[in-house]
Amino acid sequence: MDKATPKAAGSAVSLEDATVAFGLVDARLYTAVEKAALSVADGEFVAIVGPTGCGKSTLLNVAAGLLRPASGSVKIFDRPLAGINRDAGYLFQADSLFPWKSALDNVAIGLEIAGTPRAEAVWRAQEFLTSVGLGAFGNRYPHMLSGGQR
Repeated sequence: MDKATPKAAGSAVSLEDATVAFGLVDARLYTAVEKAALSVADGEFVAIVGPTGCGKSTLLNVAAGLLRPASGSVKIFDRPLAGINRDAGYLFQADSLFPWKSALDNVAIGLEIAGTPRAEAVWRAQEFLTSVGLGAFGNRYPHMLSGGQR
């Protein structure tokens, strides 16, 4: 979370009766998640487990602001979520790295797209890699990294 963003006293993430439904080709609705309730405190570590297809990724997509629930509410630090959750990082199930870019450049590209000057983006990317124990791997390409490193 950005240090400039003030934290509210309540939950970092709160889903209240969140229902997610998708339209099918034949105009029917498929309800992927129904009336989900979840409250995660600031700094709390939570694992969402369940069988394939039960809605785990859908819930994470809702909390990230990538999907809007058909009903119910999503709050981030007690404020309604409108759009992308800028207070969260999101790691997809499968890595989506550019194979022609080094690990360092793959990390830096998001910063550069957001307007960070290249030199600062590279410096920050190196800091990120170092913080997760990959500081010495910045010059490696995705095919040279293990699945966990990617």
